[in-house]
Amino acid sequence: MATIVTALMYSGKPNPTWELTDEQTKELKELLKEEKELTFEMSALSVGILGYKGFIVESLNESTVPLKTFCFDGIIDFAEQTEANYIDKDSKLESFLLETGSNSLTKLEQSYIESELSKNVKGGAASINKSFKGTMEILVVPPYNPGKWNIPSVQRYNNCYNYANDKITNTFAQPGRGSGSMITDILCNTVSAAAIRDGQISVASAASTPAEGHFIALVSANIPTFQDYHWYRLDSNTLWSHKPGQTPAKNTDNSGRLISDPRTADRGPYGDFCGFFHCIPSRTTIR
Repeated sequence: MATIVTALMYSGKPNPTWELTDEQTKELKELLKEEKELTFEMSALSVGILGYKGFIVESLNESTVPLKTFCFDGIIDFAEQTEANYIDKDSKLESFLLETGSNSLTKLEQSYIESELSKNVKGGAASINKSFKGTMEILVVPPYNPGKWNIPSVQRYNNCYNYANDKITNTFAQPGRGSGSMITDILCNTVSAAAIRDGQISVASAASTPAEGHFIALVSANIPTFQDYHWYRLDSNTLWSHKPGQTPAKNTDNSGRLISDPRTADRGPYGDFCGFFHCIPSRTTIR
């Protein structure tokens, strides 16, 4: 699980880039979890400027870090993952990212960025008072991002249970295996119990946004000629998506329709709806 940081500063030369350590990634998560003021302002990065223009943080298979984060001029921008941006008070996140690049940036590059950060703290969006606050739900509910799952090295080795948990294990994860007792049949009660042992939480509905984690749904096919289970996931766009076995992740049902509710979707032979679950990836163990 890699988290890559790029310092955006050059036009002709390649920009400096580096990978965060596990400890740095943990610190990044904590910084992003802190309550931050919302803003609908856009940073100068969005229109393009010459010279230093912030950092891009890209998550590769790291479920609890946003897929792509722009940080510049007192604003944290999640690109198309959410409409609102967030205030980076005193350029705290931006300064942290600069520190993580101490072994990858030259002293001159560090000095230049530090001087630019000083300007941002005094005159950027971080110095403007805002009257409302919010938490970053992008850290909670995964976005619909099939490209993450549809590359050959991932698609073949991860299934619907991996996708529902938003965890790439390359083990074709099975309910119960992570907790030491894998399923012996595909009946709703059996698969549900195994998933709960793995850390899933059975809930009555998926009507509200959870404070942490996201919702998933289990269905089952139990006919003489075909027996199997399948999982769906509720994404940040309020639609459901899924990954049928080794095939690509998608957000449509067997009739090609967007999935607003897995209970009413065309599920082919998966006729039994088993229920909804609250999935908190950091608290689930799947293998």
